[in-house]
Amino acid sequence: MRKLLAIITLTLLTFSCGDSAGDVTPSGYSNKSTSSTGVGGSTARFNITGNFLYLVNDSELKAIDISNVENPKVASTTNLGIGIETIFGYKNNLFIGGQSGMQIYGINQDGSPSYVSDYSHTTACDPVIANDNFAYVTIRSGLTCTNDFFDVNQLITLDISDITRPYDVDHDQMINPRGLAFFNGDLFVGEGESGLKRFSLANPSNPELIEYYDNIAANDMIALDKTLIITRDEGIFQFGIEEDSLLLYSPLK
Repeated sequence: MRKLLAIITLTLLTFSCGDSAGDVTPSGYSNKSTSSTGVGGSTARFNITGNFLYLVNDSELKAIDISNVENPKVASTTNLGIGIETIFGYKNNLFIGGQSGMQIYGINQDGSPSYVSDYSHTTACDPVIANDNFAYVTIRSGLTCTNDFFDVNQLITLDISDITRPYDVDHDQMINPRGLAFFNGDLFVGEGESGLKRFSLANPSNPELIEYYDNIAANDMIALDKTLIITRDEGIFQFGIEEDSLLLYSPLK
């Protein structure tokens, strides 16, 4: 177990993702994905699927066999190019966010990842989440993002019904978006100190803004069945949803 924790720690120390570097959580999707273990935010740097831990650093994807947690073994290392930031696991695919775009890798039966497709966008910080037919990507300017001189703050909706050919179907202008989460049937997007936005997915190809919580700062989110855990600069906060309203349950600092 110590060896496994050391591998994770080393990977996190070699990773840089703007001002979301404090959002260290296992990637997963609480009630949509059946193959990921654990629940985490969209700015996560590692994902557990089956007997494998998948880690990303600035340029690589590592697959680590954890079938024996006392003796984890690096099974493969895949070069992804520079500027890699996040990983999100959904079913048998890994959605990898980077400053130049999203990459999709499938998970083979032996646990090894294999390239499926990619989507390129303007250079910017980039978390991503996905479900069966759509992926949602935020891109933003930031202190450590390459394209600080241009307005690239957007929520991008990608059609991934054909996983080998993702393409964009919608762009929403944002302030400075960070992490995303599916919660209570809607899409929540953090805007950092500028607040939290909630989008209806009644038409999943065209998210519609239905609520802007300008008093709830949010960098990233972890969605549970009835609780939305929000990370921000001041710490970790839990919100619940009652009668379609977000209520603060507890601050955890």
